[in-house]
Amino acid sequence: MHVDLDAFFVEVCRRRHPPLKDVELLVVGGRRESRGVVQSASYGARKYGIRAGMPIARAVALCPQATFFKGDFNWYREASHRIRGTLERFSPTVVMASLDEGYLDFTGTERLHPVSLLPVAEAVRDAVQADAGLDVSIGIGPNRMVAKLASDAAKPKGLMEVRAGWEEGFLAGLELRALPGVGPKSARRLAELGLREVWEVQQRSERDLVALLGEEGRLLKLRAHGHGGTVLRAERETKSVSRETTFSQDLRDPGELEAVLLLFATRVASQLRHEQLVARTVTLKLRHDDFHTVTRSATLPEATDLDRDLFETARGLLTNAFGDVRRRDRGVRLIGLAATNLARASEPDLFEPPEREKLRRLSAAMDEVREKFGFDAMTPGRVLELRQRRDRPKQ
Repeated sequence: MHVDLDAFFVEVCRRRHPPLKDVELLVVGGRRESRGVVQSASYGARKYGIRAGMPIARAVALCPQATFFKGDFNWYREASHRIRGTLERFSPTVVMASLDEGYLDFTGTERLHPVSLLPVAEAVRDAVQADAGLDVSIGIGPNRMVAKLASDAAKPKGLMEVRAGWEEGFLAGLELRALPGVGPKSARRLAELGLREVWEVQQRSERDLVALLGEEGRLLKLRAHGHGGTVLRAERETKSVSRETTFSQDLRDPGELEAVLLLFATRVASQLRHEQLVARTVTLKLRHDDFHTVTRSATLPEATDLDRDLFETARGLLTNAFGDVRRRDRGVRLIGLAATNLARASEPDLFEPPEREKLRRLSAAMDEVREKFGFDAMTPGRVLELRQRRDRPKQ
């Protein structure tokens, strides 16, 4: 079973910011003047051609009357965790593919559900609505690929079941670009070869497809006939925790960039502690105003989940990288911070220096306050100063 949250980022923002409740044309990802990208758009806004990943400026041009809103990542993370808890009431194996979609494994429950999983899907849909106030679309299939395509076809708020033996008929009417692994470039290449829809691949022999496409043809043939992975691993290891932002105006002041890095280090460290992880490597990403992009990484002597460790390392990387900005006489368009080389957190060292023990207790206290009152209840002073300076009316 594939459970997909409908317009997840939009609906979470509506719940957390009530004035947005009745806004039909809503785009989430950044303010109107920002240079970021669209995270999600309401179904009304999608009719104007707005899609996730599109630059905000392009979305404004397509639908100037829309409301543009920048949400909070912590809202999305909290909603996703709540929904996962709901899904785990229905299946012992739940794998979240992202914040807004997850797979449930019902292998071995044939005696409990001998005819259909649709009644279970209805119960899941009702439970998510009751627990989180969010709508879902659900697809049921003999493997992950078919279940995912079924939930896509069921959107919005729908349910669709494709039983074993029905796969070929269900897939036949889809365009090839709907299949996993067939991106825009691959779809254009296949179209040049006369292959646009799944049924056209189903009719070709594997030998013909391999002659035409190489080994890719063999995999495409399998997918066109409904073959897909059936194994779900309950634990998916987090590979990195990161934050980045695109500025509405290019920055040339390293002090302002440091303040943004401090905020990112605080958020990343908070998430690491929440997920009981520690990081060994810190990576800085800088994009100049001409789109020249630079990354710098440093590996720490020991893994950490403390704000100060991440920030001090990132600040050193920024000092080095900003020299290139000055030499090229450019502004900074985007900045990002990532914590990688992750491991599970262990108990603190009994002989840890008093200063680090104090930082750890302080971090735990801040996490407790933020859990109760929201992340912005505890904000670094330098970040507040930057916000106040930006909000100050220009003379």
